[in-house]
Amino acid sequence: MTPRPAPRLDAPKRLRRDEILDEATRLFAERGYEGTSMADLAERVGLRKASLFHHFASKEVLYAAVLERLVAAVGSAIVKAAQTPGSFTERIDGLSDAITLVLGEQPFAARLLIREVMDWGPVVRDHLAQTMMSVLDATEQFIRAGQEDGAFVDIDAKQLIITAIGIHFMPFAIGGIIQRFVGSDPSDAAFIEARRKAVREHVRHLIVAKRKIAKS
Repeated sequence: MTPRPAPRLDAPKRLRRDEILDEATRLFAERGYEGTSMADLAERVGLRKASLFHHFASKEVLYAAVLERLVAAVGSAIVKAAQTPGSFTERIDGLSDAITLVLGEQPFAARLLIREVMDWGPVVRDHLAQTMMSVLDATEQFIRAGQEDGAFVDIDAKQLIITAIGIHFMPFAIGGIIQRFVGSDPSDAAFIEARRKAVREHVRHLIVAKRKIAKS
């Protein structure tokens, strides 16, 4: 009989870490860095404060981990979509879908990241700025390649990306007013799916050359 593989002992710890990061993201987005305490977070996730520090050595470390997780997720989605085989139109669709789904899974993270970038806080300034620039540079290279192919409109690539950032991020960053406007929480599956379809069309009309839209 073939022996069963031993269970991965790190799985519960990894799941617990993700749970802490999810709740920390919500708290930081709602209250800001100064207004969030480790004691409040420990209560939210059902841990003693000392146990929380076992996972994250300080509030600064936790805050950095929250932001790094979002940037890494968005960056990974962009790189994967850009490298996926297919036409430029299909790949820009995949990129738009991936970013929307990442933000939909972590709706409070969009608000938190935008706040941190606006404040130019130490986590962004000292740690994440270079990573974010790498993501933007990779996106620009992808857009320029599509322009050279004739698939994308011949407009300043940087300005296209800036506009696309607003299309993707803002509905989740201002989730409270969006919920009142459309009557649905931005974290609801129905809203995320509707947003995914809408963003795909918006980005197509923004970036994809009209003759390519007609053929797709």
